[in-house]
Amino acid sequence: MILASCPPGIAEAHEPTLLFGALVWNGLQRTYAVYAPADPTAPTPVVFVLHGGLGSAESVWESENGRSWRTLADEHRFLLIIPEGRPDPENADRHHWNDCRADINNADAISTEDDVGYIDALIDQLAAETWVDAGKIYVTGASNGSMMTFRLAVQLGDRFAAAAAIIANLPDPSDCPFAAAPLPILIMNGTADPLMPYTGGCVAGAACNRGRVRSTDETVAFWVAVNGAEASAEEVDLPDRVSEDGSTVTVFTHRGGSTGQDVVLYRIDGGGHSIPGPEPTMTSLRAVIRKNQDIDAAVEIWRFFAQHARSS
Repeated sequence: MILASCPPGIAEAHEPTLLFGALVWNGLQRTYAVYAPADPTAPTPVVFVLHGGLGSAESVWESENGRSWRTLADEHRFLLIIPEGRPDPENADRHHWNDCRADINNADAISTEDDVGYIDALIDQLAAETWVDAGKIYVTGASNGSMMTFRLAVQLGDRFAAAAAIIANLPDPSDCPFAAAPLPILIMNGTADPLMPYTGGCVAGAACNRGRVRSTDETVAFWVAVNGAEASAEEVDLPDRVSEDGSTVTVFTHRGGSTGQDVVLYRIDGGGHSIPGPEPTMTSLRAVIRKNQDIDAAVEIWRFFAQHARSS
């Protein structure tokens, strides 16, 4: 079981801390973390948050984005699950996801683990928790975790109600088939990202040893076609609340209409390889991070998730 206690037990001993669990999948012990708010609703929505490359459940939890998700879980009473990818053979505190990039030639980034089966098994455990709302299970991630989010959306989309990918594009070439079922999806990418190129190409530099990706426009077009969404998008410029961050946000919404599913792009003009949020970036990291402070990514994503539920 993901949690040993029912919601009342959680409420009685609630502290803002993670509970860790383990699942043996495909011969490898996999670790995940769970955060349950005090007095969760019944049935309870679930949000999976996937760490980036070299990350961990703890690093997500301690990050600004993780703190935002913790606050949202408390406010909206949903279960937060932070699974971990394959441990790095040289450092068990670092993890990677097998995100379908076919041309990786970097030992730190390569993974052949069955991460789709692992997440599927975690969802099966959730299904055993009768107070979990199986129609409101969502997934999001950043960077490598976001590319894994795309893979789950393609190969396991029938288990999720919506997905959101931050600073990532679809791999090109891919080890995975691109046959996907419609799924509401939000994409949030920076136009000045030096690691995940907005216009497509080599990930993290011209050497291309970390694979290649499609452009953001091509990634959006893929999901518009899969979802049967409108080709034209509603365009909204969000307020430039922090001009010092050197970036702005424009939201493009491709409506699914009565027969399709929505596709939403948050284009972070001038944004780098970072998750938007209100905290400023350290000066020494600004050249790579180039972080937008006009929005809080977790807040925007939860707002999108809350609009969607999967039919049973």
